[in-house]
Amino acid sequence: MTSSRYITRALPRLEPQLNKLPISVLASPRSRQIPTTPNSYRLLHTQKTPSMASSEVLSQTLSSITAIKLDQLQRQKKAYEAKKHSLLQDATTETDTRKRAKLLVDGVSKLPSMAKNPIISIDNIKHFLEQAQYDPSVTEPLLQDFEASLRKQLDVQSNKYEFASLYGKLVNDWIAAGKSVDSAGSSSPSSGGEYVKVGREEMHQQRATWEEYVFRAKETDPEAIQAYLKSVFSDSSKDCKQALDQLKESIRSFQKYWDHRTHFTEDTLENCIRGLLRGDLLNDEKRSTMRDFLGNKVVLSEIADVLNMRMAERASWTWGDSPSIVEQRRNLNGRYRFYLDEDLLHTIFIYYIGHRWAVELRDRLMAFVKAEGVWKSDIKPISREDARRRRYFLPGPPPRDLADANVKTVQYNREEHFDEVILLDQLPESMDEVRGNYADQDDPKAEDTRKTQLDVTQWLLHRIQTEVLMQTRLGKDITVIRSDFKWFGPSIPHSSIFAVLDFLGVDAEWQGFFRRVLEVPMKFKDDPEDAPLRVRKRGTMLSTPMADFFGESLLFCLDFAVNQKADGAKLYRLHDDMWMFGAVETCEKAWQVTTEFTDIFGLDLNQDKTGSVQISRRDGKTSSLPSTTGNNLPEGEVKWGFLKLDPSTGRFILNSSAIAPHISELRLQLSACRSVLDWVQAWNLYATRFFTNNFGQPANCFSRKHIDDILSTFRDAQRDLFPDNVDGEGGVADHLRQQISDATLFPVDEIPAGYLYFPTSLGGLGLQNPFIPFLLVRDLVVEDPDKKIIDKFLEKEEFAYRRAKEIFEKEISTVHHEMGRPPRWVTGNEDFSDLVSEPFMGFDEFTRYRERTSELMFEAYEELMKKPEVKTSRSSDMWGADTDQSIRPVGEVKMAMEDEHTWDDMSAYDRWVVQVYHRDMISRFGGLEIVDRVSLPSGLISMLRQSRFQWQG
Repeated sequence: MTSSRYITRALPRLEPQLNKLPISVLASPRSRQIPTTPNSYRLLHTQKTPSMASSEVLSQTLSSITAIKLDQLQRQKKAYEAKKHSLLQDATTETDTRKRAKLLVDGVSKLPSMAKNPIISIDNIKHFLEQAQYDPSVTEPLLQDFEASLRKQLDVQSNKYEFASLYGKLVNDWIAAGKSVDSAGSSSPSSGGEYVKVGREEMHQQRATWEEYVFRAKETDPEAIQAYLKSVFSDSSKDCKQALDQLKESIRSFQKYWDHRTHFTEDTLENCIRGLLRGDLLNDEKRSTMRDFLGNKVVLSEIADVLNMRMAERASWTWGDSPSIVEQRRNLNGRYRFYLDEDLLHTIFIYYIGHRWAVELRDRLMAFVKAEGVWKSDIKPISREDARRRRYFLPGPPPRDLADANVKTVQYNREEHFDEVILLDQLPESMDEVRGNYADQDDPKAEDTRKTQLDVTQWLLHRIQTEVLMQTRLGKDITVIRSDFKWFGPSIPHSSIFAVLDFLGVDAEWQGFFRRVLEVPMKFKDDPEDAPLRVRKRGTMLSTPMADFFGESLLFCLDFAVNQKADGAKLYRLHDDMWMFGAVETCEKAWQVTTEFTDIFGLDLNQDKTGSVQISRRDGKTSSLPSTTGNNLPEGEVKWGFLKLDPSTGRFILNSSAIAPHISELRLQLSACRSVLDWVQAWNLYATRFFTNNFGQPANCFSRKHIDDILSTFRDAQRDLFPDNVDGEGGVADHLRQQISDATLFPVDEIPAGYLYFPTSLGGLGLQNPFIPFLLVRDLVVEDPDKKIIDKFLEKEEFAYRRAKEIFEKEISTVHHEMGRPPRWVTGNEDFSDLVSEPFMGFDEFTRYRERTSELMFEAYEELMKKPEVKTSRSSDMWGADTDQSIRPVGEVKMAMEDEHTWDDMSAYDRWVVQVYHRDMISRFGGLEIVDRVSLPSGLISMLRQSRFQWQG
């Protein structure tokens, strides 16, 4: 479709629609590929750093509504307390208990209440007092009890108003802290304690390293790369060469018909925006703008027209003379990441092209590896003679090298997992895919269309641990290697990228476009205005499908090289995070291929994350195998997150040397918070989510000890973080109580723990307790998987052998067999006369191919990898485990539940919290709801949760 057609359609109505966009996202013209008009517009890239409480992020409307709500709340509180005081004064003058109770019940009925008390019925008390006027059986103690209940109800409403007012103060404190950040910039926090600019030295060091990579080209030898790829892809076999030709032809066809499509529509734009919102590329202001776009069909239509015009002029597209702004953000893992802050039209344009190419690349490469004779198997086929003997001796289906979907085996499970989960995991499966990126620590979102990459990693860790347990128990040694590339994204030589793209059949025009995308002119956000712009000469942009397209194009070549040159080995690669495990000989070959590839393509291995372990089991004891002279395995520990693989036990254990620095970092991050709500958010994200993710998800293969070690670590961390509690009690709750009191002058002793931990939906602060998720599942994880699962499997396997032997021996005792015929389960005309006189196969032969034939082994394998199931009515828990109803409200909790569906909607975590703290909360607030939801600034709190937390440093 030509650009002139789009110009005709779009320009007459483009300007008035763009004028409807928020003024904060419109700026002076920066027209590049759109045909220039006097009224051209571009979307602005902001120059300010977002903070969680930034006044730019807060909607003016929500801020106004919040102020009105809080002001009205204070008025209601003041009026209630005045009327309550008057009522109690009147009651003191009445000496008759029944009349005094009648006075109170009438007064309570007229007083404005924040919420109905589900525990006490005022109407019932009225009726009981009417009964007392005539009935002498309503005694004085009973009347006194009614009076006490009414006075309690008055105090309950006071508590509700008091804590609603407290919440309002905390919100105002949060807003004021945000404005202070905006106005004071780098001023020190007022929350007390010594202020340290966390990681400033690291920030400058990492920026210098990043600049050294990005702005200095590294030239590799394209001819050497092409020759290497030819040796791997074309020279391996005729099947590979034919499949490669088909791959190149499909990519040529994809390019040929590119311009025959209408690329941008309202639907495609919504897909792009949802994908961008799920990632971490955009700052808070642009995220808010993108959400506004989603709800405006007119604006989407106009943006589609503009971007289609830009697509038609793709061949002449450039970044222009103005630099893109680089924003340096700190991640919780201590690494700084470097994001391009570009106008939104460019962001969407490049996102779409990268995503479209990434989907196509995945489709084409998956077709390539599935072509007949291309991908090598890592196991040898069952020999013809062994298969023949199994057909003769064993009843049931014939043995298969890889069982079909109806026959569950370990080997089939491995193949399915690698093909459907691991291979090319970084590339999207469809244009409407929504998924967190590789570095994302967020929980899975409802809108996700695919398992998060963090979940995939956790699943892989369970598989590796299961393989170690199973293989060593069955008498096999196993080697595990882990590595990744040093500064992979910024370090990829452009010459290597284009050598691969050329090999795959990407034409010169598209290569030219990709080169212009990569060579973006840049300036850092904090640089002075007169700082020169610099052009990228190496590496890719961050957190974009375009970066995934470049990276996976290159690293798939490593996947395939390992498979072809290392006897069919599988490289378990997630982005640039690489795992290899199996026999030592295979791992040595795979590692040799990896180092050779690294040298040819101009990459560097990250020695800090590279290591290997050789594990053996002899005489029932697991141990590390000594390194043999001249072996080709990397040195170093096998580590991930807060876990390391202990070679002496063959178990993943907590790595204290990795945990300690993060406890110190958490202390600094908490001390830098300027408000209580900031502090709660920082605690929830760092102390709970980040630590929990990096401890590894519980599973049977990790054993119950893994959970016990996590609980002990959290206990010790709180003692370290909050040393004021000499006896170790109180921890985070006592510390937060004191913070609230310091900020609001609210008495410390009057702040219940339930107020801190109760979910925000019930009026609490939603402070996360890191112990509860693990206590919920602790008893559901086996204590010793070796004894509980593997021993049980081996017992079943021995029974299956005995049973098969009995069946065979019973069969050969029949007249049928005496006539020289094979067992009746043998079909066809195959000659088995040489086996007629042989005894049943031995146990070693029976179990020789168990990984490909044993459903019992598959069941044990699955049981080892099983994650604990949290009992709740919700469909999933924080680890995505299947669930079912079990935890039900009882006693006071059940009475206090105004709506049974409220309980059903609670997570298992929230149910636990309610069960622990309900007595005090019901006593104070007359139910589980601390504050009437309508009185809370829920819109503002929702915005708080949506914004990206800005870590100090």
